[in-house]
Amino acid sequence: MRLRKQGTQPALGLVWLLVAALPAVGGWRLAGPYGGSARSIAIDPRQGSLLLAGSRDSLLFRSDDAGASWRLLPFPKGGPGVFNSLIIHPTASGHFYAGLDAGDSPDSGVYESTDAGEHWSLLPGLKGFPIESMAMWPQDPNILAAGTAKGVFLSLDAGATWNRISGINDPEMQDITALTFDPADSKILYAGTPHLPWKTMDAGATWHSIHTGLIDDSDIFSIRVDPKRPQLVLASACSGIYRSDSGGEAWVKIQGIPGTHRRTHIIAQDPRSSDAIFAGTTLGLFKSPDGGKTWRNLTTEQVNWMVFNPADPRVLYLATEHAGIWKSADSGETFRPVNQGFANHRLSQIASDGRRLYASSSYEGLFGGVFVSDDGGLGWSLRANEDALGGRNLNSLTALAAASGRMLFAASEDAVLKSSDDGKTWAALPVQPRATVGSRTQARFRIHALQALKADKTLLFAGTEQGLFLSATGGATWEQVKSAGIKDVPIVAIYVPPLGASLLAVQTRNAVFISQDAGRSWRLASLPDSSYYLYDLALPLDAGDPLLAGTSRGLLQSADGGAHWKLVTDGLPAATVDSVRFHPTGKLEAFLVQFGNVFRSVDGGSSWMPFPSDGLEHSSIRMLWFAPDLPGRIFAVSAARSALVFDLSQPVVARQNDHVVTSSQ
Repeated sequence: MRLRKQGTQPALGLVWLLVAALPAVGGWRLAGPYGGSARSIAIDPRQGSLLLAGSRDSLLFRSDDAGASWRLLPFPKGGPGVFNSLIIHPTASGHFYAGLDAGDSPDSGVYESTDAGEHWSLLPGLKGFPIESMAMWPQDPNILAAGTAKGVFLSLDAGATWNRISGINDPEMQDITALTFDPADSKILYAGTPHLPWKTMDAGATWHSIHTGLIDDSDIFSIRVDPKRPQLVLASACSGIYRSDSGGEAWVKIQGIPGTHRRTHIIAQDPRSSDAIFAGTTLGLFKSPDGGKTWRNLTTEQVNWMVFNPADPRVLYLATEHAGIWKSADSGETFRPVNQGFANHRLSQIASDGRRLYASSSYEGLFGGVFVSDDGGLGWSLRANEDALGGRNLNSLTALAAASGRMLFAASEDAVLKSSDDGKTWAALPVQPRATVGSRTQARFRIHALQALKADKTLLFAGTEQGLFLSATGGATWEQVKSAGIKDVPIVAIYVPPLGASLLAVQTRNAVFISQDAGRSWRLASLPDSSYYLYDLALPLDAGDPLLAGTSRGLLQSADGGAHWKLVTDGLPAATVDSVRFHPTGKLEAFLVQFGNVFRSVDGGSSWMPFPSDGLEHSSIRMLWFAPDLPGRIFAVSAARSALVFDLSQPVVARQNDHVVTSSQ
């Protein structure tokens, strides 16, 4: 596999100096890292440059230039849904169908767009039905089938109405993981389930199991009917790949793919030759030139779906689990990522060492881990994947500049890691936080959080299952903080100010503790009652300014260091606040996010006005963040869309009633 080399990035310092001169762009901009999870992909049969790609969290992307760039479509729902199947109408390029599986939510169903994805409507008849697969009969696009968690449904009028064509009480025909029509007869339909494949010859009036030759209880992921020889059927299953020359009545297992790759999510044929078979498996793409007799491994990343360009079948696209969209122009011999604008990384942290920005993601294999940006967060590249991190997934990331040079620290559940070369290589610290429980010393235990505090000297704090630990030696040695209420209790979060200070806060499972002397002494800062679940805590630049707490019931403000709190309702709904941050240089200036809407305060959080939020729709924002050395840019870290940025120099307007607020006020 050969990937295209990315160009070099400009020096960060130069870009940061020119932030104020950036052109005004309305709203928030998707900044990457690009790539991530792609679950489905479709190509326009008439215009090979038009593609759709679906991912987790109900995100849909469109490309009009053969994957060179992608744009997030304004799909009406955000959240946990997954697009398992997409269809582009064969004669109307702007007519799309998208099958959404959002569980038992009423958002599940088949969505239709007739204006190239700018507007969507949920088709009646399948509202609330999780969609696992879809198929369109090649000879008549009005005939559609939908495989749901509750059976097979058929439409003869382009989705306007749907009829269930599988038994409502048939336990074998509930989760329909794959669907395909016989290309010559719309009454013949194949269905894959978690328990073998099924077939109807009479448009669903009757179904029969077609399992002879299959390993019993095989999950069926995809079914392919040869368009020229309909009796030739291929099926991919958890137990391998199968071939039938009798319309599914008898199957023979195709040998050659290693058993470790047995979960084949998608099976496809080269449009130029039915003997050229492609198999997208859990651990990569395989190709056979001879009907499955021999195979070659082309890639190593999990393939969820694939499509060929009808005008040039040498061009194929893969929807991969962690690496986004890949494209080949030579029948799979080489691939390159085509992810500009496509982002579905789940970032956990962003950090800055004053020169570069770093971001971390988890559970993304070779294509996630630690990313780096040299241009203030507008472009990112992968610096260290999970292999470089020793197979670990990070829950915390922090950067600092010390006398010995810039260093990065990160935490996984079982170790504190350190990098001295801008995140390229990492090693677990030889001395880890440890606690003495009774007469026994626990050398390893779960680490929840890691933060650096730049006070009179740089201190490293680790929140663990056994309490809070402090290192003043860059992680070489650690000591346990033994203050009352903190000693030996789980520390689940650590909060520091936007710039160096002595103020520090930690969160246990039941309380918040504040320190004003860099962790030497602590006092309890109790929230009003246990119904206020803490999501975020903003510490101010000056210790005497108010504290702000984002909770499940709204924003709390404390003017006395956490001794007392009041609920803020001036300009702000009393609802969940996901994240709140003070500006790193603007005294008493703060920002927060509620359900994707951003608000701004200039009086320490006492009152709030809406801030421009266009571009954040349905983004599931986890946190807002500022790079201390880049105060003109605010970051929003999304649960699914990587990072988004807003340049505060933009003259963008937000409105609340008749009051106009600009981002520069």
